Amino acid sequence: MTKIVLHLKASDLHGEFSGWHLEFYRILEALMAAHRIRVESRQRDSDIRIDTRSLHDSRFEDGNLHIIDDRALRAPNVLNAGVAYFWRFWQLDPQGVKAFSSTGDAPYDPDQMPRRRAQSFFDNMHKRYVQSRKSKYAQPGAPQRFPKGAISVFFQGQYPVNSGATSITDIGMLKAVQAGAGDRPILVKPHPLASGIPDIAKALSLAEADSRITVTDANVHDILSASCATVSINSTVALEGFLHRKPAILFGRSDFHHLAGQVRNPQEFETTLSRELERDEGYEQFLAWYFLKMCLPLNSGRLEERVWQIFSKAGFPRSRFT
Repeated sequence: MTKIVLHLKASDLHGEFSGWHLEFYRILEALMAAHRIRVESRQRDSDIRIDTRSLHDSRFEDGNLHIIDDRALRAPNVLNAGVAYFWRFWQLDPQGVKAFSSTGDAPYDPDQMPRRRAQSFFDNMHKRYVQSRKSKYAQPGAPQRFPKGAISVFFQGQYPVNSGATSITDIGMLKAVQAGAGDRPILVKPHPLASGIPDIAKALSLAEADSRITVTDANVHDILSASCATVSINSTVALEGFLHRKPAILFGRSDFHHLAGQVRNPQEFETTLSRELERDEGYEQFLAWYFLKMCLPLNSGRLEERVWQIFSKAGFPRSRFT
């Protein structure tokens, strides 16, 4: 009988799908159990890396639906799944997650999202993250103040380069900002998990020679409050910046590029910054469109219906499991 096979990293195979990063699988297992559909977990194959887009074998052609965690593999019988930046919002996508999800190819029109619904969603997210000073990762509690009008630069480590989302390093991005920032302050926050000591040391060295630069591990919301714009490869913090109504400039591939400035060549930064600083609206409708329409909100009353819609498009209607 047809089953669902989850492909997870080894450290996530034990336990009851505990942790925010596995919540969807826990819910999915319960939903499928109600229909007597088997959900099995396996260790994700080591050759399916963050830069793997296709395979040249038939390993998934066994009649089952395979869901691969945190990857961007395009293959028959395969969906990719992962947290969509904010906890409790997920992607279940045939192309990939985050930068590589099919949302990046979807046309966006603000009229797709009613203003009242968008404002309600924005207000709830603002309360959950901005007012409570929370983020995806733990943040310092003590408030810090920074000069207003700063350009905030958020490092992401090697992941975007290794995944193929960009060819620009964090330090290369910072140097591009230096060249185009004018007299604006520059706030640099290394990634709490992914930034290595060499990159932090290089950022501190640049700060010693450039009085505009401050390297800080402050709460992201203190940084965003002082910012005129965020700069990253494709960071969650760009979306958190939208909750502060701050424009975003991205140096890499992204699936939320619809409301952001994209820099493909470092020399484009100054022009892109000037253009994005003129943006003063649209954040409410875009965030609601992205998270409510293009992602799976785990608290939605329509979650099971939407999961089956995705399964059906992948060739796995409910009838195939019975």
